[in-house]
Amino acid sequence: MRTFYIADEVRVEGESSDLSILVVGGEVDYEVSPQLKAHMMRSIKAGAKRLVLDLSDVTFIDSTAIGVVAGAVEKLDEAGGSLAIVSTHEKVVQIFEITGLDSVITLHASREEALAALAVAG
Repeated sequence: MRTFYIADEVRVEGESSDLSILVVGGEVDYEVSPQLKAHMMRSIKAGAKRLVLDLSDVTFIDSTAIGVVAGAVEKLDEAGGSLAIVSTHEKVVQIFEITGLDSVITLHASREEALAALAVAG
């Protein structure tokens, strides 16, 4: 698996023709969101129909980042793809529940669980 270090907060791990894994850490706010959006959209435009967003090391996510995630879900839906999110941090999971995104995107406890879910969906 290749690892591409994009920044301290966002990196792309293990890209294949139809799968990308984006790993994010720290606080995902208005400063990090444009970078997250750029990498998610780049992966989708490159043909990724299955995208794992690993938020295991994220301690905070704001509405700007939630908007980026919602936009990526829409793009993936248009392409017949899907997004899986990895997160167990209570505050991050709570934001997905409050916004209702948890009804559109399944949150997984591990990257392996998310990859297995995408394999079934794909």
